[in-house]
Amino acid sequence: MFLLDDILMLPMKLPIAGFNWIMKQIQTMANEELLNDQPWKERLIELQMMLEVGDISEEDYAVQEAQVFQALREIRARREELARQQRGGDDDDGGVGIYTGYGQ
Repeated sequence: MFLLDDILMLPMKLPIAGFNWIMKQIQTMANEELLNDQPWKERLIELQMMLEVGDISEEDYAVQEAQVFQALREIRARREELARQQRGGDDDDGGVGIYTGYGQ
């Protein structure tokens, strides 16, 4: 009976399944883009090189460096939130936390 139902419902289920697969692929690609910190690290190296060569001033470097570090902190927060969601729980489980001071 269930096999017959599956066969009869296939024309309706197939487009929905395909749409769901496409949406999951888009979500995966968006997460990869949002969690990729490599371009920001490369930008920081580029800024350091520009400062050493004298292409930018100390003030410009400080402003742009702050923007890069803010973006890196946001990426780190997204990664932590994603990990927390994948664990399926909150951090209020009575566990031990370690404060590193990174990003403050």
